[in-house]
Amino acid sequence: MTNSMDDVKPNLDELIAVVVKAVASAYQTQELDNALVIRDELKRLPDHLTTEVLNGVILSLVNTDPDLCRWFILDIFLHGSDPEGRADVAERINLLMADLNTQQDV
Repeated sequence: MTNSMDDVKPNLDELIAVVVKAVASAYQTQELDNALVIRDELKRLPDHLTTEVLNGVILSLVNTDPDLCRWFILDIFLHGSDPEGRADVAERINLLMADLNTQQDV
């Protein structure tokens, strides 16, 4: 029996939802240790899954709480990363926010 992406997608969506909820909780309580645990656990995933989950988290948080998105992705997840890479991700978040604002204005 082979796993198709259709089989994996619901589990991935569920994982993204759980991560978003955990990140929001860590942010509300300002529990930096909890945010770092979330980061460390995400980094244990295979690279392609980490990318998929982070993309989903970014898309979800940009729509609901852009400040939370920036905090977790830039300040927590990418802490200590290459400044150029962080700048690229920050620009991507800004573009997603601008696109969202444009869609809301229509």
